[in-house]
Amino acid sequence: MDGEGIELVQITINGEGWADYTQTETGLEIHNLPSECELKIENIISPSTNTALEGLYISDGAYCTQCEAEGFRRITYFLDRPDVLAKYTTKVIADKASFPFLLSNGNKVDEGELEDGKHFVSWEDPHPKPSYLFALVAGDFDVLRDSYTTRSGRDVALEILSTKAI
Repeated sequence: MDGEGIELVQITINGEGWADYTQTETGLEIHNLPSECELKIENIISPSTNTALEGLYISDGAYCTQCEAEGFRRITYFLDRPDVLAKYTTKVIADKASFPFLLSNGNKVDEGELEDGKHFVSWEDPHPKPSYLFALVAGDFDVLRDSYTTRSGRDVALEILSTKAI
């Protein structure tokens, strides 16, 4: 799997720690996997020191992603190629005062308040897509809201976010 600028914390296969792997500066190779398994990779990244402007980084006080063409490999280990399609489920957690807007791909499936002034939003994207289309934004923005009703009668909310006006 491709990966750059990532601190690997742990690999688990079917809930068990896994030590049979090789890590390099540009990737991770996991050895002797069962034919079917659940893989969990825990890693640490540092958006505040990411000056490559690829993967997850901070711009004007907001967290944002740039994954095209090969930026997803700076977020986690992954087969970061356009022919590999995946569905993404993302839970974004942040301080509500500093980051009131938490966005990612797909449909908002859950949101709520947490301790210490934090909140979360969970997103589930039902459509398989390549990793370069993954998106995440967390920040404080100006917002223009509107809505419309489709021909079938479904109400759709519209929000356009922009950098806060000075």
